[in-house]
Amino acid sequence: MDATAYCETLEEHLTGWKAKLYDVIRIVDRLPEKDKETVFSSIRGLHAIVDQIDTEVEQLRTACPADWSPNRQTLDNKMAELKQSLKRISENVGGPVIPDTLAWVSK
Repeated sequence: MDATAYCETLEEHLTGWKAKLYDVIRIVDRLPEKDKETVFSSIRGLHAIVDQIDTEVEQLRTACPADWSPNRQTLDNKMAELKQSLKRISENVGGPVIPDTLAWVSK
């Protein structure tokens, strides 16, 4: 796979993750106020992850780096944060917030 195809594929994956994060944020927005207050810090964390994904996608669009490993490490760390945030959100509202598994976070 050449670098351009790799960057395009990676951009598609990141855009998919971002869409799923927005789905979770929308679900939380429909929760009762007391539940929203409970998960507020976790939701801020999700927004930070979305911002990081935006940054990475922009870099992939404008300059596909030959060595993407530093960016990969950053995103791997963000995905670990994401797993924890989603777990905390689910625990704080008394059940899963997202209907499917978190397997998409690890892809």
